[in-house]
Amino acid sequence: MILLALVVMGAGCTEKEEQKELQTLTISGQWSPNTIDTHLSGYISQRLGYVETLVGVNYEGKIIPNLAKSWEVSSDGKDWTFSLRENVRFHDGTPFTAGTMKASLERSFAKSEPIFGKIPVSSIEAPDDLTLKISLNSTFPALPAYLSKAESAALSPGSYDEKGNVVKPIGTGPFVFESWKPEEEIVIVKNQDYWGQTALVDKVIYRIIPEAVTRKMLLDSKEIQIAMILPPEIAEGLKKDGYTVLQQPIARVRMMGFNTEKAPFDDMRVRQAVNYAIDREEILTYVLHGYGTTAAGLFPQDFYWANKEIAPYAHDIEKAKALLGDAGWIDTDGDGVLDREGKPLKITLVTYPERAELPPIAEVLQQQFKEVGIETELKVLNTDAANSLRNKGEFDIFLLGRGLLFTPDPHEIMMTDYHSSGTSIDGWGAYRWHNDRVDELIEQARETSDIAVRKKLYDEVQAIVVEEAPVAYLNYYVNIDVTSSNIQGYRLHPTEYSLNLESVSIT
Repeated sequence: MILLALVVMGAGCTEKEEQKELQTLTISGQWSPNTIDTHLSGYISQRLGYVETLVGVNYEGKIIPNLAKSWEVSSDGKDWTFSLRENVRFHDGTPFTAGTMKASLERSFAKSEPIFGKIPVSSIEAPDDLTLKISLNSTFPALPAYLSKAESAALSPGSYDEKGNVVKPIGTGPFVFESWKPEEEIVIVKNQDYWGQTALVDKVIYRIIPEAVTRKMLLDSKEIQIAMILPPEIAEGLKKDGYTVLQQPIARVRMMGFNTEKAPFDDMRVRQAVNYAIDREEILTYVLHGYGTTAAGLFPQDFYWANKEIAPYAHDIEKAKALLGDAGWIDTDGDGVLDREGKPLKITLVTYPERAELPPIAEVLQQQFKEVGIETELKVLNTDAANSLRNKGEFDIFLLGRGLLFTPDPHEIMMTDYHSSGTSIDGWGAYRWHNDRVDELIEQARETSDIAVRKKLYDEVQAIVVEEAPVAYLNYYVNIDVTSSNIQGYRLHPTEYSLNLESVSIT
């Protein structure tokens, strides 16, 4: 009886020890999905790791195999054949095959037509369980890059109800979707049967907290272990308190879009004048505490696709005033505000607080514009409200942070932000701006397989954009995430493709 009691007690201790070893990682960011349908909005689900795509993106920003272990393209550039990874299963046990990928991909192409409508797909076929063939109507060298986008993720047939709506996203990733409370949190758990590296923690809670100060407070109170996207001034304080501050230059630029559809920014000289009025170094030093670099063209200089010949606009007050004078804007009454035909040069700058540094940058810009005689009203609204004003044209300048390589190829950003088919509709790039040469160059690059030729074409596009200035580039991003000292293996991604939480451990 004594021996039996000892065995029972030992089993109980073992069970308690196992329970103690279960680890929950809590991470907080500001972004919330508006749906659990990955094919409509997959950014968060891909980053958290409960869905996967055919193609991945490594820490150099290059495309790599993922659910597709390799691919090849025909000599005419129209037929792409993807060899799929063996022995992969969805979280509900359904085998991952070319047939399930075909059905998922066809649905995603239809659901996210604004993204995938740019791909000239003629058919998708599954000759066998491990071979997927995508045929195109014309050459499209960016296809693998588009297949890394979260909205193309593989979902199990069990993800949908009888009407085809996603009731639970069932993917193949290292984590399994457990629950979602809109605007509050997403909970995921370890996938014990993952085909790759299994997660080191048992559960992850992603808490949706828009305010950076609140994320900092949660970190201080140990309610979370990782706080994402903190402003430099908060990160500097946390570094002194013993937290780990991680920095990562990313493919994202802070920029201003001008309303080129109406005065004063329908005049290129005024847009150029504003570029000269901006003291980019002052913004970098006093608002961003030195985190990041000043911007010249669209892409950061360390990225392959950057036009390294573009020089940034200098801070030149006299040049700005001269250009404004050429455009007819003169201070006729001595009140410090330029006017033309009796109308003062008063503009509205719209931005949003979800990127915590944008409102203070807007305040600095307001003062810098004042130095050249431009009076600026600031409107700081949440992202959706701000973007709504932008899309309705109820703004003069729109200040934003723009992700550049969510598709790790320039095609998407060029089409959506600078080609007239993108600038004429709702979005984030150049507003109602049209340049025939830019359209021609982007269209040539879309059908050219030679990467060096594509680079040259995109270089010319970037040079034209800087010259005509439908936008003004301010500085390139450095993401700042902060972790508690017991977190190991957390790493930021240069294109924000994934958080790779399966590699994170709590010591």
